[in-house]
Amino acid sequence: MSELFGVDLDRRRAERTYRTFGPEDDDFHDEEMTDRWWETETCWFSWNVPERSLGGWTYCQARPNAGLCNGGAWVWDASGALPWELAYRAEYSGLQLPPRGERDMRDFEWPNGVRVRVLEPLARYAVSYADPGGLELDLEFESIMAPNPHPTGVIPFLKGVHLDQAGHVTGTMVLAGETVPIDCYSVRDRSWGPRPLGRPRRRASTAGSFGGVGYSFCAAGPGEAWLVYAVPGPEAEPVSCGFLLRDGRYGHILAGERRVTFDAVTGWPLTFEIEAVDEFDRRLSVRGDAVSRHWRGHGGDSLVHWRWDDGVDAVEGWGEDQSYFSRDQWEANRRR
Repeated sequence: MSELFGVDLDRRRAERTYRTFGPEDDDFHDEEMTDRWWETETCWFSWNVPERSLGGWTYCQARPNAGLCNGGAWVWDASGALPWELAYRAEYSGLQLPPRGERDMRDFEWPNGVRVRVLEPLARYAVSYADPGGLELDLEFESIMAPNPHPTGVIPFLKGVHLDQAGHVTGTMVLAGETVPIDCYSVRDRSWGPRPLGRPRRRASTAGSFGGVGYSFCAAGPGEAWLVYAVPGPEAEPVSCGFLLRDGRYGHILAGERRVTFDAVTGWPLTFEIEAVDEFDRRLSVRGDAVSRHWRGHGGDSLVHWRWDDGVDAVEGWGEDQSYFSRDQWEANRRR
């Protein structure tokens, strides 16, 4: 197979490079940071309770050169999508980050209240959070695959380092006084490098110009998971990269297409169709339906029920779609 989705796959295989990770990558990466203001490091975990259409996150963001920390915890279900409607939302910005030498992400309680401890390097993590009466978390993430490195110099992470990893999440969540058992498969990610904010340097000339990101994933069980990055556009959105874990064999996704339908009134994504191919020429063809969401800027995150055929059997599972659009893309979606 040499060309698919308008991409020369052999050339892409040859051109792409991937970082390898070690135990030291569970810690902060101050030594890799420049002195630029927007150097950033992130740590994200997700989980879900499908029978309640419920999704959850902890997300922590450090800007070490500014000495600041952002992020917190989110839980949402089908009862509301706007920030003030969520089952739980604690989103902080501008908190003071402890200086270098006084923080170690391998066992660190972030200023926003999220604590992350490494139980086994690059594989097992304990995640906790305590806001009695609001949200309390006692979770463990156990990987089902090695961390997947984002290819060097490929959108959306043109600069810096990023990894994604599927795993089994277990433990308890106490939401508004109710204890909810957690036993699901989901994804965590990490990144470090420049992540500037501010006005765009130019307006996009077309709705398909890069200015946002489509991030879709599903972890269905010990040997079945996938994740793709797409460039949002008006019709077929090109898939830039990702991973496919099938029957326990893991490979890098090289190319593909994603299609999204939207609610005509709210603009929220409703359905998703993804076609992709990985480095071993394995095809991925999935369809997803959003069951709940939370809205963040020109886009948002949806809990999604995914279905696909692995070539032998029908497979289904739960995951997310995170669709964030530039202002131009958002306006084009609404006009459509």
